[in-house]
Amino acid sequence: MVSEPRALDRPVVVIGAGAAGLVAAASAAAQGRPTILLEGSAKIGTKILISGGGRCNVLPGEFDESAFFTQGSRNVLRRLFRTWPHAEIRRWFEDELGVALKLEEESGKLFPRSDKARTVRDALVEHCRSLGVQIETSWRVAGLRPPQEGQPAWLIEAEGEAHPPLQADRVILATGGQSVPKTGSDGHGYKMARDLGHTTLPVYPALVPLKHAEADLLALSGVTVPVHWSTWKDGKRLEQGVRSALLTHQGMSGPAILDASHSVVRDGAELRLGWGGHDREAWSALLRDTAARTLGSFVQEHLPRRLAQTLLARAQLHEDQVLAQFTREARDRLLSVLGDFPLPVTGNRGFAVAEVTGGGIPLAEVQPSTLESRKQPGLFLCGEILDCIGRIGGHNFLWAWVTGRLAGTQAARQD
Repeated sequence: MVSEPRALDRPVVVIGAGAAGLVAAASAAAQGRPTILLEGSAKIGTKILISGGGRCNVLPGEFDESAFFTQGSRNVLRRLFRTWPHAEIRRWFEDELGVALKLEEESGKLFPRSDKARTVRDALVEHCRSLGVQIETSWRVAGLRPPQEGQPAWLIEAEGEAHPPLQADRVILATGGQSVPKTGSDGHGYKMARDLGHTTLPVYPALVPLKHAEADLLALSGVTVPVHWSTWKDGKRLEQGVRSALLTHQGMSGPAILDASHSVVRDGAELRLGWGGHDREAWSALLRDTAARTLGSFVQEHLPRRLAQTLLARAQLHEDQVLAQFTREARDRLLSVLGDFPLPVTGNRGFAVAEVTGGGIPLAEVQPSTLESRKQPGLFLCGEILDCIGRIGGHNFLWAWVTGRLAGTQAARQD
């Protein structure tokens, strides 16, 4: 490829107007560069609008590096997050965008005070427009050709004949992954990246409800309960946590299950549950303190009645039994069901309902200080297209904000 002088009057073009793309476009335009934001669907920021039950969990209450997962370097993750610390992002939303945030104490999440996701989406769009970003909707990219001899600029072609080709100085891919494809995230960005020399790690639905075929549990659809969850592979515990879970007519969902799902789906890990938020050891301690009670009154103090009855049936125990009269074998059966319950997962609900996509472009294929492609100069990547996911609770938005800002700022450099 022949090196050509840069024409700085050509725009930075951002492909994808989701969370990362909106911040990338604003960050590029803030450097004084002409910027065009292309969105393949008719609406901007659809995923923002449906996030958090329509409230948009903008950020986690606090930054926790351990809440993020990648198959790449954790040192690279640390470097990326240091480029825009959590406290500065919050100030940016409140001071620059005028989006007042509130901490929901129970969940530890930051939401807009309006409790409306539209507040966040509209503020991002207005901020882009105030900086001069040209926003184009229903502009789906069909071809993306890098500069070459006789063609000193990027050439971007649209599907159909509704839009003439664009020339760009630099390009940012912020196309998202494959989760909730009805919002426009259909994996098209992966193909564009591969066509430009990138590889892709296998993609999979992450933060996704899990399926099982246990009829007695399926009959409890609608029951919500705290669980201590852990995932296991080859006799080793991979992860654990305590959050709420929802029993559904297809399996299980809720924050605990979504957090556990990525290692279940990606690694084929076994999922074990401690009902009531207690693991086996905690249930054992509770039993020691309540030996004079009946089994039914004890279990129902900690679990919803229907769930308690179902689990006792699983353990082949009766609720009228007195705990002080338990045999060691009966006690072991009870503890195994209450505190170390293996959920026989049969599948998951797929990309249609997954919160985020796991896998994607390896972090090793971008420069960690700029997010510029190591495969194609002038190409930058940010957001969900990269191999990083966070737990439920605003962590994936945090990743989008951080990487979008870095990619936009660096793509607009005047060097």
